Amino acid sequence: MAHWVETVPTFVVLSVVLFLPGWLVVRALGARGLEALAVSPAVSTGLIAASATVAQRAGVRWGLLPLLVVTTVTVAVAWVGMRLFGRHDPDLGATRRLLGRPRPDAVVAVVIGAVLALATILPAMGRPDELVDSPDAVYHLSRIKTFLETGNFSIANPTFYPNGFHSWVATGLLPGLADVLPGTNVATIVLAALVWPIGCVALVRHALGTSRLVTYAAGFASAAFIAFPTILLGWGVLWPNLMATALTPGALALMLQAARSKRIGQWLGFVAAMPGLALIQPNALVALVVFALVWFVTARLRAGWLGHLPWLVVARDLAIVAVVGVVGLVAAPVVSAQLASTQSYEWKDRVPVWTALVEVVGGRLQVPDVLWGLMLLIALGIGWIALRARAALPVVAMWGACVLLFVMAASSTFSWTSLVTGYWYNDKVRLASLAAVPGVVLVAAAAPALRELLRKVPALGSRPVAVGLVAVLVIPLLTLGLNGATRSRMLSGFFRPTAPERVILSFEGQDSLRRLASLVPAGQGVVGRPENGSPLMWALFGTNTLYRSIPIPTTGDEIVIGTGFDDMANRPDVCEAMARHDIRWAVDSTHVYWLDRPERSSGLADLAHVEGVEPVRTDGDYTLYRVTGCGLGAAAGS
Repeated sequence: MAHWVETVPTFVVLSVVLFLPGWLVVRALGARGLEALAVSPAVSTGLIAASATVAQRAGVRWGLLPLLVVTTVTVAVAWVGMRLFGRHDPDLGATRRLLGRPRPDAVVAVVIGAVLALATILPAMGRPDELVDSPDAVYHLSRIKTFLETGNFSIANPTFYPNGFHSWVATGLLPGLADVLPGTNVATIVLAALVWPIGCVALVRHALGTSRLVTYAAGFASAAFIAFPTILLGWGVLWPNLMATALTPGALALMLQAARSKRIGQWLGFVAAMPGLALIQPNALVALVVFALVWFVTARLRAGWLGHLPWLVVARDLAIVAVVGVVGLVAAPVVSAQLASTQSYEWKDRVPVWTALVEVVGGRLQVPDVLWGLMLLIALGIGWIALRARAALPVVAMWGACVLLFVMAASSTFSWTSLVTGYWYNDKVRLASLAAVPGVVLVAAAAPALRELLRKVPALGSRPVAVGLVAVLVIPLLTLGLNGATRSRMLSGFFRPTAPERVILSFEGQDSLRRLASLVPAGQGVVGRPENGSPLMWALFGTNTLYRSIPIPTTGDEIVIGTGFDDMANRPDVCEAMARHDIRWAVDSTHVYWLDRPERSSGLADLAHVEGVEPVRTDGDYTLYRVTGCGLGAAAGS
């Protein structure tokens, strides 16, 4: 696919698969409003990921028909359960309860956010089939291809890893409207340009009210940050984390709405979203726990300040939270070996505290300049909330908590900080993106603050429409207007790096490998250094490659072959490993991606001097070899 217009059908199918099943479920449970729509992707993903895993255990190939059956049954159970045990709003008829009624202002705000996202993201990404040059992309694309080829969308295929993102994308690609690479790129657009704006508008309207000014400001504010979604579209590449963060505002909005209204349907809708979030990226659940605790602590302190609760009661409640929190943080990695492994990630680029603050508050993370316009809007928003909308003070505290977590991850050298920041791999980039969730509310709050200031201007004070228009348009002016080129350069750099060694596989390289792949009989195994781009032959062409990620794993047949391929004549263990994977072909290249682990693939370097292989064809920078050693030569030529 060379043009984005060709991806419209794929965009529609992925959106329907993501929104419709969950929306029907949460509506049947009794949740309604924009919050129900915002949380529905998490519910849909939970249905898909969990049901696909169960289907694999039952020997059923996953597809659109099983999804339809699972959705129908789940909606029926939810509707019957609420009829028998729940309570619906008595003033709403059955049709209104199920279908809802869109609010025009909210629709306009979401459209604003979507248009801004598309206008800033699509040109920077380039073509729909452009490969983001990040090592994690190889794994994610390969896993989606594996799901599609095998019909097994299980959380354990091929190894245990959260399957929410991959199972949704693969399900949306089942109709065959797009290949894996452009289809996955379109999926990230759905998250950034649809899921994120909907969640932001829902959260802002819940936190600041439903006025037109605030609602429209929410749409503009959803595109105000570079930290999200721009950076997660290419850095890492953290697509599951992108999806989890995009869903967090909607889940947070429904959680706060349910806490305020105490309606059982809203609570059930929120609970229904939790499995999906966990199956996408578990740190989304941790983020919601952090936000809930911050909300509780802030509410208690405010209650004590206003005299609604005795300070002794406030102190008791805060002490309980502190004790439970500390015990939980210490016990969690002891109970979960996976969490302990996640918390062990170390980053060498530690910075001073002041630099960390500039990066997260000033937005100078992986960009050369401080985002002064964004800083001004955040300051205005905090001031407005503190003076005029104190009910939203917990959101300010949530943003402060994210800033604190970022500073800890970016600057602390103490081992204990990983107990807190380890849920995000101690990665400041992920935490910067999380700070954008409450940050959107602060930016949107700048609009009423600006309106109040503009009302004091003699020429504008008597023209409320003009004042409101100027106040809301200042948001894109100070963000997209001032740093649009910066975010475009960042995103373009992820997809089209200027340094050749930063490119995993160019379009020319894809063409070369596609032609060489046509010479490999279906099903026969191919091996090559992961850093030369050959693992993408599986995701792009369906060639049975041994390696489907970068770099080579450190255990198993993969490392045996990677380190011993050049000595296969004297290594029976290498031959046995190759036979198990039916390795009949090898790919060599003069091109090497920068993320190199030479010690893991030392046996696959410079195949021209390896005994046991013979060259078949050279195409561009790539050469295909037939394996003749280990007694595999005859079978390869059959």
